[in-house]
Amino acid sequence: MHNAIRQSLKKVLPLALSTALLVQPGLAASRPTVPHGWTSPFSDVQEGSWFYPFVGALNSQGVIQGYDNGRFGPNDITRAGDSMIMVLKAAGSGIQAAPNGTHYASGYAGYAVDQGWLTRDQVPEDLDKSVSRLFIAQLAAKALGLIPAAAPSPFADTDDGYVTALYQRGIVAGTQAGDRLLFQPDSSITRAELSAIVWQIQEYGRRIYFGTYVLDVLDGVPASGWNESLFTLEGDRMTYSADGVSTALGIDVSYHQGVIDWKRVAADGIEFAMIRAGGRYYQSGGIFEDTQFRANLQGAVDAGLDTGVYFFSQAITEAEALEEAAFLLSLLEDFDFSGPVVFDWENITYDTARTDGLTSDTITAMARAFCSAVEKAGYRPMIYFNQYIGYLLYHLDEVARYPFWLAQYGDVPGFYYDFQIWQYTDSGRVDGVEGPVDMNIRIQPR
Repeated sequence: MHNAIRQSLKKVLPLALSTALLVQPGLAASRPTVPHGWTSPFSDVQEGSWFYPFVGALNSQGVIQGYDNGRFGPNDITRAGDSMIMVLKAAGSGIQAAPNGTHYASGYAGYAVDQGWLTRDQVPEDLDKSVSRLFIAQLAAKALGLIPAAAPSPFADTDDGYVTALYQRGIVAGTQAGDRLLFQPDSSITRAELSAIVWQIQEYGRRIYFGTYVLDVLDGVPASGWNESLFTLEGDRMTYSADGVSTALGIDVSYHQGVIDWKRVAADGIEFAMIRAGGRYYQSGGIFEDTQFRANLQGAVDAGLDTGVYFFSQAITEAEALEEAAFLLSLLEDFDFSGPVVFDWENITYDTARTDGLTSDTITAMARAFCSAVEKAGYRPMIYFNQYIGYLLYHLDEVARYPFWLAQYGDVPGFYYDFQIWQYTDSGRVDGVEGPVDMNIRIQPR
């Protein structure tokens, strides 16, 4: 692991809980701290119980209460109305008042219907009766904006995509029974278990789950406002449908694509292009101009495409990043184009490289130096990275003033922070380009 990573990393531990707790076992290591000065008002919630910190954290926030007789009832089955209130409030619903003469939870039920998370037929007729774990899991996933996971289910007793999506994000786990992991989808849930899952839903909004890492959300770095459910991939063409947003389909190219017929590219629905201008060799450290740069940039501009450029950096110091910027800016003097100028620093995973072992401080400082030089020259800087580099190598809060270009291949982008361009595949097919090509979608508010 690279050092100087300030983003409060916590390696998820493969712990096991003996209860049927709906919390990923690995996250038990990061269970809440009981608020200072909190004393349990419940006769049946005492220190030493697995649910004690969860109940303490939520009770101190006013999220959960007990019975009039002083009990919390940790092993009591949770009623449908109470479950909906707690899950929806944890996911950010705010207070939903009940219409006069209706059940105290009916405002939350109506809110879930209005949001499209439940149909009216799915709302339990009796909000004082229990509901299944599957019902709660599906409601929680939809309220968090998740889509059903396409990956195989980790559970032996359900293949529901919403449950899998919650599992992937550390919100549910289930019970280990021998070599089988069970979710018990048709069973009801206790008040103690629901307290734990509600706390995890709250934490989901404060944490980023990336592989086996749990990252603190950074202040000052805008979160992505893009809704995963509004992305549609048909073949290799991505669209995003939302009011107040403009999108464009693009490709990024280098000499690897050979000679490109840019008029055919434009006629095939491509609206913008990102052209590699050059780079630095990852072993020798020499700087080079891409052999197709001039033809590609002029060809894309002449075809009417919005065009930007990027530089493949293998700098290891701020001075080298500035050297790269100066080299790139000298190449751009003869061209007139409208798009961004991008710092594309990448870690080399398939070979030894001069960049191996660079610290986050150095990588971030190089990006700042490059982008500052580009900005002073009158261009719009941008930073390209994949999720690993963005989450684990950059100090994103120190470069958040520059827009991001995300590389993540798949049907939906899972990156927590805002990005302006998404490179969603490296195997697109476009008329005028021989062989596969990287494809991108640009998304901007109107």
